[in-house]
Amino acid sequence: MKFRSVKLAKLSTVLVLLAGAIVTSSFIRQKNGKKPEKKIINITGTRFFYPLVEKWAEEYKKANPDVDFKIEFGLQNSDISMTGTPVEKENPDKGKYSVVSKFAIVPIINEKNPAWKVLQKRGLSKADFEKIYFRGDQQQLNFAFSSVNVPIRVYTRGACASATFSQHFDKKINDLANLDTKIADDKVLLENVLNDSLGVAYNNLGFVYNLQSRKQNPGIKVVPVDLNGNGTVDREENFYDNLDLVINKLETGKIDLPPVGKMVFVYKEDRPEVKAFVNWVQTKGQQFNHSEGFLNRQQ
Repeated sequence: MKFRSVKLAKLSTVLVLLAGAIVTSSFIRQKNGKKPEKKIINITGTRFFYPLVEKWAEEYKKANPDVDFKIEFGLQNSDISMTGTPVEKENPDKGKYSVVSKFAIVPIINEKNPAWKVLQKRGLSKADFEKIYFRGDQQQLNFAFSSVNVPIRVYTRGACASATFSQHFDKKINDLANLDTKIADDKVLLENVLNDSLGVAYNNLGFVYNLQSRKQNPGIKVVPVDLNGNGTVDREENFYDNLDLVINKLETGKIDLPPVGKMVFVYKEDRPEVKAFVNWVQTKGQQFNHSEGFLNRQQ
């Protein structure tokens, strides 16, 4: 009987403690009025950045499960606005400007283009870029080689990557040949080349290359650049077959072409969770850039 009484006494004590915990929990919840809500970071801006930003968000949430992300084009009152357009002058009213990554823009051609075999061997010089992609007295309308003469059907659009591409040659977007404001984004720009055997354009690495195989996507070819201007693509200039080779060359080779632009976050520092995320992106987040076809922000 004594043993049973002790056991009952212990059980009573446990029940009292549990009841106290429930009451305390209820009291705290009533005092606060509601459960703590998750922190949401709203991000908008240049669309071809989305795969990388979504990767950053996915990895960040693993260590910060209390933070959610909304990444959407045209989002109003966003916490972070991202741009690939060259920043001529920062506007403090919009927030802080931080470079978080870099991107490369490579010249592309439909793989069935009759000029491809010649271009593969001779490449494009800086002068070729200016004559093919921009209007003017010297605009090149055909690939005219001894073995082939092929019309050039170039596709360009007016947006972030195009602004970076144009500025690299000291030009403006409006100087681009065949500028088409109806091309919605860089994926559509790529599709124009895929659907036209004479198509020529430019695009970022993440769309041109398959991110799993690291090879160029079927249907298109990256036109190599003749860096030393000797009229042929030398072995050290032929690094476009593999995405990782391209990234490594652009980060370590100190070459002028193909053009490289900056991915910039514009954000207000008044929300600690936003500032913490940007700081993470600029440090730990850089390890994920290459997998999505982007360069690290510092080289």
